[in-house]
Amino acid sequence: DYWTIDNCVVDYKTSAQPICCAGYSGIAPRCVPICHGCSNGRCTAPSVCSCNEGYRNEVGFCVPVCEPECGHGTCEAPGKCSCHEGYEMDRDRGCVPRCDPPCRNGECVGENTCQCFRGFRQVTGSTECAPECDVEVADCGNGTCIGPNRCSCEEGFVFENHRCIPQCDATCSNGLCTGPNNCTCDEGFIQDTLRPNMCVPICTSLCHNGACVVPNTCQCLPGYHQSNTVPNSCEPSCDPKYVDVRNGHCISLNVLQCNEGFVLEYSPLSGLIHYL
Repeated sequence: DYWTIDNCVVDYKTSAQPICCAGYSGIAPRCVPICHGCSNGRCTAPSVCSCNEGYRNEVGFCVPVCEPECGHGTCEAPGKCSCHEGYEMDRDRGCVPRCDPPCRNGECVGENTCQCFRGFRQVTGSTECAPECDVEVADCGNGTCIGPNRCSCEEGFVFENHRCIPQCDATCSNGLCTGPNNCTCDEGFIQDTLRPNMCVPICTSLCHNGACVVPNTCQCLPGYHQSNTVPNSCEPSCDPKYVDVRNGHCISLNVLQCNEGFVLEYSPLSGLIHYL
């Protein structure tokens, strides 16, 4: 272990000095792996990061994880998105377009741009989608379109036969219901003053001793018959079994008025009224 030279003694001892392997740093035996940019994680091997919870390794860097993915935005921290301008965070879909006010009956597909659901249309200059009513299916005249092909009729109207029609409490006889409780009479008829929902026939001349049953047609009362000389006039009837109308004229049912110079006579044997 030592040598003697010129009476000088040289004494020395050799030993091994441990050093860290490539990719590690420190003083042996405390060697630690070397990673470049392993923030938000732990370096477990040279250039190998074991990321903290909520982070994932991308090309040697631990980046935050956002579920769902941000889409139109940046994941700044686990589960936290910073959305781009014109977008807002939706916890189920990430960064989605923003519409202010929100789309009604539609989906916001761009900044203040709505895509309407089926059966709705865009209201100009608005984020509102209004319902559409096809006039062939739901004609909402006298009403309001409240949903796809759905009408809410105004007061006094009901929805029938694909449209809002006026309602009359009673049937319009010989006419048409053209407004709530308002009848428009057919040609040749006029509204009855006592019964507004009843249209009665018009006879241009008065039905004397009869009733106007259809336009310009009289129906005579019992004991009367239609005049052959005066239109729409009913004349009294005298039954020849009971009265003899010669030299007189019938003025009421089986009642005679004699011509000048004649008088009535009753014949008890025959039961006839004669003239004298």
